[in-house]
Amino acid sequence: MMQNISVRLESQFMKEVGKLANLEKVDNSFVIRQALEKGLAEIKLNTALELFSKGKIATSEAADIADISVGEFMDEAVKRGIKSGITLEDLKGSLKIAMKSVK
Repeated sequence: MMQNISVRLESQFMKEVGKLANLEKVDNSFVIRQALEKGLAEIKLNTALELFSKGKIATSEAADIADISVGEFMDEAVKRGIKSGITLEDLKGSLKIAMKSVK
């Protein structure tokens, strides 16, 4: 369900919105909604990456915050040069546990 809100936007921003709306043949509110949705997704990802890089949250928690899969989150972390705190020993332990559940 959509909710109405009031927001003040700079005139230059609204000019850009109008240009895009004309190009896409949609109304201004559609372009603004797209911008807000994409902006929110980026903010969620940046927050998750920051908390993850500081060791405050685990990979799965970061992926939940960003609302993407763990694999997508790790791909994004690698792209941005953020290293995981996962050690080789952690991976070996996880592999042993996974192997036990398969047998």
